[in-house]
Amino acid sequence: METKSNKPQLFKPGEGGRPKGIKNKITREIQAKVEWVLELLDETVEEDLKKMKPPDRIRLWADLQEYIRPKLQRVNLDVGTEDKIITKITFELVDSSGKSLDE
Repeated sequence: METKSNKPQLFKPGEGGRPKGIKNKITREIQAKVEWVLELLDETVEEDLKKMKPPDRIRLWADLQEYIRPKLQRVNLDVGTEDKIITKITFELVDSSGKSLDE
């Protein structure tokens, strides 16, 4: 037995409710609240960053990198036969001008 609703039909069969790309009301409300909080934090974020300890600043910097730069893939290094053993690997830190930071 088929029951019919007393509500008027708003859409024709096969039509959706929202057009593609339009966010629902709850998503828009949450986004507006998040933007409001971010605006409040914008006023103090510079001071807060300056108050952070260096290890915390470095951790934050590393965590934020993934949002603007692609992640590097892990690479396995095969250096050849077993008779060639690497005993030391040295890294040199340089600034953007090419000057060594290790000096």
